[in-house]
Amino acid sequence: MKNTPPKITRRHAMQTLAGVTLGAALARPLAALTTVASKPTLHVYDSYGWLRGFSIIPSWAARIEDAWWFYDGARMREEVALAKQVRANCIRLWIEYTAWMRDPEKVTANFMDAVAAIAESGMKVMPCLFNRWHDSKFDYGGTYVENMKPGWSQPLEYVKALVTPLAKDDRILIWDLCNEPQAHDLSSDPNKREFAWLSQIAAIVRACGAQQPITIGTMNGRVGRTGNIETFAPLMDVLCAHPYAQDREDLGKLIAAYQLLSQAQGKPLLVNECIPGSLNDATRGEVARYYSEMLSAAGFGWMGWALREGKAISTRRDRYDGNGINKEGFHPFFTKEGKLRGGLEFLTEKPKLRAPWEKA
Repeated sequence: MKNTPPKITRRHAMQTLAGVTLGAALARPLAALTTVASKPTLHVYDSYGWLRGFSIIPSWAARIEDAWWFYDGARMREEVALAKQVRANCIRLWIEYTAWMRDPEKVTANFMDAVAAIAESGMKVMPCLFNRWHDSKFDYGGTYVENMKPGWSQPLEYVKALVTPLAKDDRILIWDLCNEPQAHDLSSDPNKREFAWLSQIAAIVRACGAQQPITIGTMNGRVGRTGNIETFAPLMDVLCAHPYAQDREDLGKLIAAYQLLSQAQGKPLLVNECIPGSLNDATRGEVARYYSEMLSAAGFGWMGWALREGKAISTRRDRYDGNGINKEGFHPFFTKEGKLRGGLEFLTEKPKLRAPWEKA
């Protein structure tokens, strides 16, 4: 290492040292922070084109907290089994500190049972530890930027409680630290605070000895741009995208942008939330077909939002979000009765690619 101080690039400036507290991270200049991270050894792949799965919010839950406060192991097994009908190999399992804090011991046990339920169906688990997406009318729950304060250590205990027992567990494919953090750059104090907070979460996961890769469920910006994926890229082993383009052409542009970013960062990229919803089953089926084909061919794979019709926003017809065709974001693949929606029958066919752990 040279004796003269190196020139600090934007990428290096955004990195953080494992074990640095959030208070220290916020107090020090961002340029002074660096990341020293060990390489993951479990489920490390150059391409994720075979990835095929769903983000799940159980149908009984209107918010993330409901999923764990009113957890039902038998119903969870019934719901994740639906994904196997369409040959899924992974479930993105959402949980939150706000759910865990009510009863840490019970919620941790519920989470471990959900991991077991998914594994029993022959799929891997992608835990999503925090949520930063919020709806202005029918909020889904999660973490708020106001909570990201120096010295707030309880969420770190939550992360340790979930990650430590599973740090070397083959059932865990990858750790998704957070769904859709909102910082698209580091030009404001809230954005810097959010980045510092997730930097510490990443450091804690690695300090727990996690052997699986880390990703963050980052969203894209406008078509042809990569939004906050690049902002959080230094914290990830595997880049992540959430494409919701409205047609084939725009999806193609997003894919091209993701490919360039992946090459520039020298990291693989996967998609763990995607496919615009629709109130019309035929439209939903058409969009799901070209999304799954194009993303798999690009080497990114796909995980649809969401598995089953339920009580949460975007999983019920009377509370859809704007992330859909004609802004009608009704996203489930299965009805509340557990029936595959019309137009999605092609998903039951044997896929061209299979997961590395699946037998021929």
